[in-house]
Amino acid sequence: MELIKKNSGKKGFTLVEIIVVLVVLAILAAFIIPTMLGFVADAKGKAYIAEAREVYVAAQAVATEYSGLLQMTDSDPYEWYGLTNCLGSTKIATRRDYDLKDPKTDPVIIRDYYTPRVQSSLQMYRYLGNDITISKLDPMNAANITKLSAGESAWTVTVGTDPDRHDTKTAKVTKVVYYKNHYKVTIEENSATVEKY
Repeated sequence: MELIKKNSGKKGFTLVEIIVVLVVLAILAAFIIPTMLGFVADAKGKAYIAEAREVYVAAQAVATEYSGLLQMTDSDPYEWYGLTNCLGSTKIATRRDYDLKDPKTDPVIIRDYYTPRVQSSLQMYRYLGNDITISKLDPMNAANITKLSAGESAWTVTVGTDPDRHDTKTAKVTKVVYYKNHYKVTIEENSATVEKY
């Protein structure tokens, strides 16, 4: 009984004091949480810029190597023999399966495997395949961009400086547009921009 009498004299927090503390914490959280989410978004954007630069460097290496071959011109994304077409993620993802089959026994692969267009796509895959999960979806079709699975990447590469000339052999990668996890990274003329879509 004496213990109860001793404790009853001690004063605790009132309900009003507890509510005031909770309101102050809520106000602080309202300022801090969006800031922290912005830091996370910035970090993701910077990570995707690094991946897009990796694609840019690989594309430039392959373009330099393969532009000297007779068939390989800068071209546009839809021209069959052009570097622009062969260095995009769609062709790389489609042609990576060629390495899994025996080129000496499969009739389709016998016809295509040793062509510069297939070899350039395979070289890009060798450079990037261990680091980036490449989607087979065509990023030239805007509807496909929203269908990318989590962690999958897609990109387009532009080779050449004159979009109206498809027979040039500059071997200069002028633009990479990279898509991953609802982020779009554009690398052009030594600058990178990131936007969320």
